[in-house]
Amino acid sequence: MEIKIERVVKKYGVMEVLNIDQMTFESGKAYGIIGPNGAGKTTLFKCMTNIISDYEGQITIGDIPVTEDNSVLSHVGIVLDGISVYKDRTGWFNIEYFSGLRGNFNPERAEQLARELEISEYLHGKVQTYSYGMVKKLILLIALLHEPKILILDEPFRGLDAETVTWFKFYLKQMTSKGMTLIISSHVRNDIESLCQEVFVIKKGQIVKHIDLGAVTDKMIRDIETTNQEALILILEDLNYYYQLRENGIIRLNIKDERWSDVKSRLNSQEIDITELKKVHILDGNLN
Repeated sequence: MEIKIERVVKKYGVMEVLNIDQMTFESGKAYGIIGPNGAGKTTLFKCMTNIISDYEGQITIGDIPVTEDNSVLSHVGIVLDGISVYKDRTGWFNIEYFSGLRGNFNPERAEQLARELEISEYLHGKVQTYSYGMVKKLILLIALLHEPKILILDEPFRGLDAETVTWFKFYLKQMTSKGMTLIISSHVRNDIESLCQEVFVIKKGQIVKHIDLGAVTDKMIRDIETTNQEALILILEDLNYYYQLRENGIIRLNIKDERWSDVKSRLNSQEIDITELKKVHILDGNLN
């Protein structure tokens, strides 16, 4: 399902915390929302799911305004950092209760997900006995149980063990390939780069940058160091090869350029060694 955000403004008193002119999230794609703490990411997610409804503008899911028809949210799963469950009740109680609110409790699927998340044996115990990671798994299970068409995740991997993170990322890729819309916020660069096709950078409540991650990473940008950087620059200049001179003499270039083989040949002929060829993470500098 597609989500559209149009001229959404949220204020607390006179303080404006969100001002989004326009955003569109298409079906079957994964989007990253990144920015520093307090940038407005969680507020945006709460507006999208009607947890916050007193904002200006309009948010639609499948052309239905979320503030006018709550039923459309039955297609949405959400995991917010710090979201709570009933800790004095069992895991099974929470699963049945929150699924019952949507009217679609499926005990067989719940048991399957519990096994995959390795919490099946704990579900009859009270949540107050769970570790932080187990509570996070329970919340994930509840969010995934009804196979949502839209999944909104705020720092979803925090507190999870490495095996669960690997399983969850594989699961998310499977679901987006089947048409689910994924919107994820994370301070971990690799989480965003490994899952998302597009990224929005938010600061002070506004979208300040839109990155087509697939298109950018396809360029194979690398930082290169050699035993003679000055000679490398001369080679690049002679070949009319675009490059950037970074701090400490590091050179950034695109090794997908057809002239890259000529660069390597000339370096070899001059007995110049490549000491480092480091992948550039496109999101560097945008996560904070």
